[in-house]
Amino acid sequence: MDKTQKSYRFCIEPDAPIATLEAALQVVRRLDIELRALRTTSTPYGMEVQMRLAAEEEDILTLCRMRLHNLIGVMPIREMPTLVVSNQLRQAT
Repeated sequence: MDKTQKSYRFCIEPDAPIATLEAALQVVRRLDIELRALRTTSTPYGMEVQMRLAAEEEDILTLCRMRLHNLIGVMPIREMPTLVVSNQLRQAT
């Protein structure tokens, strides 16, 4: 069975970015979601986080997004296109 993939992008407030990121990763782990990619970038306004996640059902990823919204220090979450970079690399070769 194919897994559903989603990519989320959000910012973490600068007060305690590492602790907040650890809490976000705990949410992913508790829901038994596969973390396929994680990128963090430091900005003057905090930390920008990009996660690519995979799960058996799309509802689990939706629940993950809702739980991430409830974390203190996590700013609004945006869903990003999942395979944009992969498709561009395939076209180039």
